[in-house]
Amino acid sequence: MPVKDLKKATQKRKEKGDGYIRKTKSGTFEGSYYIHKVDETEIRKSFTRRDRTEIKDIIAHLKVLEPLDADVIDVEINKQTNEIKLIKKTDQLIKKSVQLDKEVLVDDYVEYWLWHHRRKGQKGIMIKNSTFTDYMKKGKIIKDRIGEIKLENGKIHKVKVNELTLDFIEAKLLELFRDTCYTTALNTRNHIKNMMVCAKKDGIIESNPLADEQINFPSTQIKKRKIVREEDIQNVIKLCLKYWYIDVFTQIITGARVSEIRGLRWENIDIDNCKIHYDENYLTTNQYDIDKEGHIVLNGTTSDYTTLKSSSSERTIEIEKDLMEVLKIHKELQKQFAERQNVTFKETDPVFTGRWYKQLGRNTTNERVKRVAKELGIKDFDEITSHCLRKSFCYAGLLNDVPLEYMSKLMRT
Repeated sequence: MPVKDLKKATQKRKEKGDGYIRKTKSGTFEGSYYIHKVDETEIRKSFTRRDRTEIKDIIAHLKVLEPLDADVIDVEINKQTNEIKLIKKTDQLIKKSVQLDKEVLVDDYVEYWLWHHRRKGQKGIMIKNSTFTDYMKKGKIIKDRIGEIKLENGKIHKVKVNELTLDFIEAKLLELFRDTCYTTALNTRNHIKNMMVCAKKDGIIESNPLADEQINFPSTQIKKRKIVREEDIQNVIKLCLKYWYIDVFTQIITGARVSEIRGLRWENIDIDNCKIHYDENYLTTNQYDIDKEGHIVLNGTTSDYTTLKSSSSERTIEIEKDLMEVLKIHKELQKQFAERQNVTFKETDPVFTGRWYKQLGRNTTNERVKRVAKELGIKDFDEITSHCLRKSFCYAGLLNDVPLEYMSKLMRT
């Protein structure tokens, strides 16, 4: 076939943006699509269906998954339901490393459950590392609380999943409740419930001891949220100006989250109109991997700008002119700082920086808040964190008769 005719034939078979689709001699349609991965490689999938519309739907769902994690080595498409399943190298590795039988230890299964069942979110897409970090913390609590028991002879017995009973889990959760708080105990309980459901699906246990039972905790007074009270806020601001903790200063006058403070760029601050616009986070998150034994290991950290907590979190805060003057001075100092580091100052630069004109450290603001609270002798200062400033902002607003609906818009919870 001449090149010109071949080109025309190809154009008939391919519709722009739909991948490669052709009609076979049997009357069915064959589609193929190259699925892009984050490491710039591709996975080619070819599939046959009865009509072109079904092929297009499959390709559209494959597009939503892009870019695939580098760990994905194949994509399976169910011929009956068109359900898409991502096959990962680490999933295969952990299946080989952990023997999923009735003798598996709680410690080993927690690792399997975290990686194989909790690591993936909807449609098989990897969840955020910040979310997985929280799962890892709860996993450690589960291993510490129900993964082992101390025998009378002082030896440690590693508990198997099939040894777990309702009474044992309930007793350990009540201990956790007494040692920590209601929220920690409740969240851990919910994770254990999910883990046991997965254990039954994986064939480790024949019956789930938590299937028809609900573990509850004694009623208790709600622990008051720690805040900086209104009478202390002015002193906090003064001390922030003394030490030039402008990140803490900005957080207490706007009620922003620490990640939002770190995500502020100068282009977000309208000095002339006294407005601050929050539209990004800057997060430092842990990175995890799986080793040859099937254990989850920390593989460094990564920092980057991300979207806010929710789509409704983007907002603009108006502040008083004298407070904006502080940020105006801070901007001039930042320009001088950049010049000393041989960096060209730009409006896209972060508002708050640490050494070498780099992004502010993830724990810096929290450490500064604790120093200020301690120096001022604020009540329960050792429990005051940077997130308490967000609550303090809301508390002060409500005390000054700011309507709850307006505070909600300012906070964008």
